[in-house]
Amino acid sequence: MKYSAMLVAVGVFSAGTAFAQQPIKIGVLYPLTGGGAVYGVPAMAGHQLAIEELNAKGGILGRKIESIERDDKLNPATASSTMKELITKDKVDIVLGGLASSVGLAMSEVSKQEKVVYISTIPKTIQMTTDKLHKYVFRTSANTDQEGDTMALLAGRNKLTKLCHLELDYAYGNDLEAGILKSLPKHAPDAKVVLTLKPKLGATDFNPFIPQVMAAGCDGVLSGLWGPHFVSWVKQAAPLGFFNKIKWISGGEIGSHEIAGELKGEYPDNVISNTYELWYHGNDPSHKEFQAKLAKKLNTQETPQWAVLGYIGVMYTAAAMEKAKSTDPDKVAEALEGLSIGTPVGKLTIDAKTHQANIGQFWGPMVKKPDRAYRMMEPAEYIQPK
Repeated sequence: MKYSAMLVAVGVFSAGTAFAQQPIKIGVLYPLTGGGAVYGVPAMAGHQLAIEELNAKGGILGRKIESIERDDKLNPATASSTMKELITKDKVDIVLGGLASSVGLAMSEVSKQEKVVYISTIPKTIQMTTDKLHKYVFRTSANTDQEGDTMALLAGRNKLTKLCHLELDYAYGNDLEAGILKSLPKHAPDAKVVLTLKPKLGATDFNPFIPQVMAAGCDGVLSGLWGPHFVSWVKQAAPLGFFNKIKWISGGEIGSHEIAGELKGEYPDNVISNTYELWYHGNDPSHKEFQAKLAKKLNTQETPQWAVLGYIGVMYTAAAMEKAKSTDPDKVAEALEGLSIGTPVGKLTIDAKTHQANIGQFWGPMVKKPDRAYRMMEPAEYIQPK
């Protein structure tokens, strides 16, 4: 009997040890090819930096972390099928990422069906944390209402009265437009929208739209053209003198170094935009250390801003699992509600009811610097929702 009991004990111990040594699997999707890669690749780099830091300290719950990384190709159907594969085949414990709001909504639906936590690290559509909110979805990026409110505020500050509205025709653009229109009466009561245009997501030819905006007589454009869309607009519109008199107030983080560094001297005048993080400006003491680590990893001092969002998603994952003392999705979801952590952009808290983090953004004009080949944001004002 004693010998049998000892064998049982050894068996239980061995099983427990084997379980403890199994890695915690984090699934992550970003666009790593195509137009979305300008943001997706840096986001993945930040994700990987966080994994490396955590594994160097023993991982999560004493277990190493395995990052299973996939390309969502900026396509909702691809993201949906790939996420299901990560959950059913790769047995991931949680899923992070997404970039386009349409992709984020698709991933959120899979999260709901499979009962696995999804942390939306970039997609902004307000729908995710309102009409389509569910137990397992959380967002650590800004949302379209927050961004729209700030854009309306800046329209008021710049005393713009005739506005052209230029958004991409999908969830992010449509919801950003709604957020702006909701806030204009509060911040810019004298402003009127005289023209609204909505090119398709992925559009590259903006020649049909540029003359319409120039003929509308607007003194300001409120836009959500992001990444390659803004780059294409600039290359096609700037030679026509488009930016000479029209103030461009934009979401979509075209104030990031990803875009300023790509356009360099072609970056136009009269642009006010946003970014989550600036390698040359911080609002929290921890930013300097983060930026130094990222610069070393990427071998460039002029680091991209999207990395911080990938980084924050992983750090929230770790904090929630440590708080829950488990990888069980229900327990992790419960731990995320109301959870506060320190990040390179300051302390963030996820609202327990809306599952939305109170992350802010830097906003400001993009200006020429005599010693730089690209524009920089100056002054940079960090605006955080209360």
